[in-house]
Amino acid sequence: MSNTLLQQYGPWALIAGGSEGIGLCFARQLAEAGLNLMLLARRPEPLQEAQEELCRDFSVEVRTHAMDLTAADLEEQLEKVTQGIDIGLLIYNAGAIHGAGLFLDEPLQKTRSLIHLNCLGPAIFSHHLGNRMRQRGRGGILLMSSLSGLTGGAYIAAYAATKAFDIILAESLWAELKPFGVHALGLVAGATDTPAMAASGIDFEAGHTMDPAVVANEGLTQLPHGPLHIAGAQNRLGAAILRGEDRRQSVALMSAGTAGLYHLPVPDLSTTDMG
Repeated sequence: MSNTLLQQYGPWALIAGGSEGIGLCFARQLAEAGLNLMLLARRPEPLQEAQEELCRDFSVEVRTHAMDLTAADLEEQLEKVTQGIDIGLLIYNAGAIHGAGLFLDEPLQKTRSLIHLNCLGPAIFSHHLGNRMRQRGRGGILLMSSLSGLTGGAYIAAYAATKAFDIILAESLWAELKPFGVHALGLVAGATDTPAMAASGIDFEAGHTMDPAVVANEGLTQLPHGPLHIAGAQNRLGAAILRGEDRRQSVALMSAGTAGLYHLPVPDLSTTDMG
């Protein structure tokens, strides 16, 4: 797969949210294939640690930029840091959930931030870099999403809604860019053992957790075969169950699952007609 990755997506890959977790696993696998890396994340310290690790282990160039992906001038910042660099692969991995709570109890600013991070960010990056890929006739765009993007659920209303946006955007880009030799994929992950997920307060003992390296490997393997891939056999089974249920049942299942992961009360939906 290494030669194929370099030929289709080289010489540079940009990973938004590339300093740790799934993003760093993407970076390691791409560096092993010989791609140079541009890593973006909010905090400079993890970025520096990732850069040192990658430069120590692989013979590729690694550039890092600390960047707030919710900034009002994100498009201008992206233009500046990518100017003159032939980026053939975009991985938008930013946007991990930051805790769980009822929509009306959460500050509205949190919802705005999630929309900027998970909707505007992928749209800006895909539009800016996708145009370059279309012109050169090769490349790839991988947008990370979540099982919660498949159906609504209590405690994650804004997050789930924004992750649904990522799925639809990736599927649409696949249809529009495939004729030009550019791959697009929405990669759906479930609970994954990453620092960001741990910081959100999730109880990893309450459910199946994936290795981030496995998630990244599945994403890179499936990228040429879009438009959508759900990482992990158990997650694919769960997604099939959600899709096969009445939507009210799907929302109830997602709500109960989220409540269990965060030790929150399971919403009483028994008064709702599920028949």
